[in-house]
Amino acid sequence: MPHNKDHAIFDKPQPDQWFKLLIIEDEPDMANLLAEVAQQAGFETTIALNVQQGLQQLSNHSPQVVLTDLKLPDGSGMQVVELAKQLDAQIQVVMITGYASLQDAIDAFKFGLFDLITKPFDVQMVKNLLDRLHEYQQHYRRMAQMEVRLAQLEKPLAPISESPVMIDVLSQIEQVAQLDLSVLITGETGVGKGVLARYLHDSGVNPKAPYFELNCAAVPENLVESELFGYEKGAFTGASHRKLGLLELASGGTLLLDEINSTRLEVQAKLLHFLQNQTLVRVGGSETIKVNVRLVFATNQPLKPLVDAGQFREDLYYRINVFPICLPPLRERPQDLIKLAELFIHLYAQRFHKSVHAISPKAIEALNHYDWPGNIRELENIIQRSVVLAKGDTIELAHLPGELHQTKVPALNNGQVSLPEEASLAEIELLWIHHVLEACQGNKTLAAQKLGVDPSTLYRKLQQQKTEH
Repeated sequence: MPHNKDHAIFDKPQPDQWFKLLIIEDEPDMANLLAEVAQQAGFETTIALNVQQGLQQLSNHSPQVVLTDLKLPDGSGMQVVELAKQLDAQIQVVMITGYASLQDAIDAFKFGLFDLITKPFDVQMVKNLLDRLHEYQQHYRRMAQMEVRLAQLEKPLAPISESPVMIDVLSQIEQVAQLDLSVLITGETGVGKGVLARYLHDSGVNPKAPYFELNCAAVPENLVESELFGYEKGAFTGASHRKLGLLELASGGTLLLDEINSTRLEVQAKLLHFLQNQTLVRVGGSETIKVNVRLVFATNQPLKPLVDAGQFREDLYYRINVFPICLPPLRERPQDLIKLAELFIHLYAQRFHKSVHAISPKAIEALNHYDWPGNIRELENIIQRSVVLAKGDTIELAHLPGELHQTKVPALNNGQVSLPEEASLAEIELLWIHHVLEACQGNKTLAAQKLGVDPSTLYRKLQQQKTEH
């Protein structure tokens, strides 16, 4: 069949996600045309010219989609359908033929055929079918990812509360959890406001109810309203269908609005109306919808100065500030620090299949002396990195990033020094290099930092000493 590469079907940009497609067709021109259309739809294509080649490719390359002719030089496309479904029930097979009888079609669909195309076919029809198959594969991949994520999720842990300030915070949570009140959580970035909000939900009347979060600062300002309240089809350009907002989706449960301080005044006005009436109207709609949801607000900066500056509505501030909870920064929770580190070691050792389960005393000392400007989020990132770097079962000082190293090189005492008479400058230099290396527990990168030289310079000097001896 003749085809034109300038045809409109080839104008679509190539998609980001690619899937494998196998074409089993004995006419090379037909196979090449199908391959070209399939590539534009987002498939990596392989061509086989007979059943034997096709079955071999099917077994070796695990395609997600197969296009096969019914009549082939050495057999039937029915063999392909049958084997494909035996290998993986999720493989989608499309049969293309000019000879199919009604019984052939019935038999093929019994085996699990996705669709049947008769020759001569319209190229646009094939393109539409392949676009549909690509969307199906994307959906299937998303569902598979979701299943894995759900399987990996453990029961949410209670916040670590060894320190007096956190014991007080959890006591406040227990007091308000069973009450129908909005809660305002304040605290620096990375202190765990989301974890505390989830703990509040899990401690409430119905922990199995929906729980959702929206980071208001992470969503473009003009989209926060539609994310919260939803929209009707045609409400704006691109609104091709009705979408429920998070307030509706979380009905009966809890919705955390993080960084509420970043919302526009118009959105604040609608939130105030919702809090007063527990009703909403979707963007572009007119129906008033009753919703019962508990709102938890979080902010990384005090709201009162924003009220004074006219950047946050005073009436909304007083409405959400009924039960404020201040979550302290990590530097004010020294009793929780190592417990949190141990928790992250356990989580990431499991995730990365590592045997790490301890922290060395020097590493603990470094953790305790650091100020933690990024709070718990920074601690988690550092422990994750350290678990990856650790070769044994213990996180050592060398596995921590440079800003945590508090290593001090002690002075050389007379009793430690053993230099020959008239020692050369090179010999004194080597003595100091080995002294610094010992203080740094053999970490050459850290020792180079302490010596003020490039690591390559230190390696070269040590290598020269080995060569000379």
